[in-house]
Amino acid sequence: MLDFAILGILTDGPLHGYELKRVLADSEHGFWTVSFGSLYPALRRLEKKGFVSVGTDGGARRKVYQLTAEGKAYFQELLETPGAAEEDRAFTLKLSFFRYLDPDSRIGVLERRRAHLTTRLAESRRSMKESANRTKRRMDDYTLALMNRSMSSTEADIAWLDELIENERAARPKRKQRRVRGTAPEANEI
Repeated sequence: MLDFAILGILTDGPLHGYELKRVLADSEHGFWTVSFGSLYPALRRLEKKGFVSVGTDGGARRKVYQLTAEGKAYFQELLETPGAAEEDRAFTLKLSFFRYLDPDSRIGVLERRRAHLTTRLAESRRSMKESANRTKRRMDDYTLALMNRSMSSTEADIAWLDELIENERAARPKRKQRRVRGTAPEANEI
């Protein structure tokens, strides 16, 4: 995930390692605080793969990391690949780079995430019911509170995703209906 985050951040332009570290922890992106001991090996790994090139900053002798064409293509591939939307942190990371996806792809990611959360909610409810039936006694208040909190949080996330999907669909440009050759145009086409 760190490699994906680095590639996504470098999509906006070249950065020094220190700047990249700051952007990773920036509240706008809110990824995580990363140590230089993790960041620089990831940058070397990306450079070896040809996804990042390294230059210098004029006379300052500081390394500047820049995304290559291969890195941009790989980032786009990772962004569009289904599967990562199921994990909470991976989804959050992918969402922060949604501006690089087309509207249909964004809707697809959001719908997959919604389906995942709907399944998670159903499993939580089933698990809670089975636990209550299996123990034949009342669950302690704290365990019950935690389970209810988790389900409420998942329900809120589903509602939020519904809103994002609705907004995404509303913002999509209207597609012209293709008319079959030889048929009369609709009233709004005249």
